[in-house]
Amino acid sequence: MFREFYDHCKNNAYWQPNQKLLLAISGGVDSMVLLELMRKAAQKDCLKLIVAHVDHRLRLESVEEALYLSEYCQQKGISYYSKVWEEVDKSKNTEARARNFRYTFFSEIMEQENISTLLTAHHSDDQAETILMKLVRGSALSNLVGIRARRPFGGGELIRPFLIFSKEQLEQFAKQSGIVYFEDRSNQSDTYLRNRMRHQVIPILKQENPNFLQHITDFSEQLTLADELIQSVIEPKYERWVKKTAEGWACQLSELRREERSVQLFFLMFFFQRTIVSQGVLISQAQLQQLLKLLNQPAPQLMMDIEQGWQIVKEYNVVHLKKNQLNYKEGPFFLCENEQVFLSENEWLGLETTEEKIQQPETIKNWSEHSLLISGQTRLPLTIRHRKNGDRISMTPDLTKRVNRIFIDQKVPNLLRDQAWIILSAQDQIIWVPLFVNSYLSIPKETDKILYRLLYKIKE
Repeated sequence: MFREFYDHCKNNAYWQPNQKLLLAISGGVDSMVLLELMRKAAQKDCLKLIVAHVDHRLRLESVEEALYLSEYCQQKGISYYSKVWEEVDKSKNTEARARNFRYTFFSEIMEQENISTLLTAHHSDDQAETILMKLVRGSALSNLVGIRARRPFGGGELIRPFLIFSKEQLEQFAKQSGIVYFEDRSNQSDTYLRNRMRHQVIPILKQENPNFLQHITDFSEQLTLADELIQSVIEPKYERWVKKTAEGWACQLSELRREERSVQLFFLMFFFQRTIVSQGVLISQAQLQQLLKLLNQPAPQLMMDIEQGWQIVKEYNVVHLKKNQLNYKEGPFFLCENEQVFLSENEWLGLETTEEKIQQPETIKNWSEHSLLISGQTRLPLTIRHRKNGDRISMTPDLTKRVNRIFIDQKVPNLLRDQAWIILSAQDQIIWVPLFVNSYLSIPKETDKILYRLLYKIKE
């Protein structure tokens, strides 16, 4: 096994002679095999090994395991660093928080010791678990590549040389070589999704095809290469079309709209990854699909709420990604099917088709909703503006009424009159004054086909 491991590492230039390397060692079978193989490699290439261990204090045995590892490294003349995860409450989001603690610690050691390479013992079973978990949860293509054999980390890189081996191969080698290691009892619990994949799903897939792990490895490599190809196509377009602004980012829309849908989708994914995803803002696939539709609509202006106050604002041939400053325009706004817009801090308007509901922003899910069904007789785009002198609305085929008269009859305060929105068809006919009155023109006839549903939501 050592020869296969060593040749693999040398062929991929994972290290150079006389280099200093940091090994992440937990004490489990995978990492203890890594430590043993790297000790042999260090003798051949004059490497200096440094071991980093984190005691998460999630099990009583962890103190004894850390002590053994410390004594082992001392006997073998290997530099050893350890750290205890001392947080009091470890009951929530344990896996992610523990991982963040570990890798922060590893990064600190690399900086302190001037080390450019960190090695971990992730293997092909870990790869399969990771990819299946991402498929179950839903993930973008760039994330589906799973565990990369090497990636940038800290001031250097993180390398996983064991992705060519299965868990079973590592266990067999440990048994044959008499390697001492510790079993983490929490790995037997099916509380976590990863453990359920490990115990219930992957064994069945291995039974179906003994080459399952190899196929997963090949699949991950193909995804990695596909992602690199996509990035090589998309990144130059991003550099040409996107500019940083004082409020966020601005993107030229005219060229993007001429691209194939596939390029548009991957461009938007790349765009968000480069801008706000790194700030912890999540973009769902549903939002990406909705945004694709909106950007390709002919309407010159639109707004789409994302998360944490960020908005996409389309203004003719430019798309702005910026924080909502709560300084909403006075209008007019224009709306076509499957488009939406914030009219004010507390008002939102969307036009969905009867066949497909619009993806509403999370921030408005609990706002009061009012709706109006619209037939194919109403021409788009709709115009949304405040009232003007002389505005009249058709109450019947033979009767029109001044909008101001309706406000007077309903004893609407002047402030609310000025804030009210008037919605007109493309024929410039008023079809609705939300909360107050709708025109007979908006009432579908029995022979009309209902095509749209106009949604008005307000935070009361």
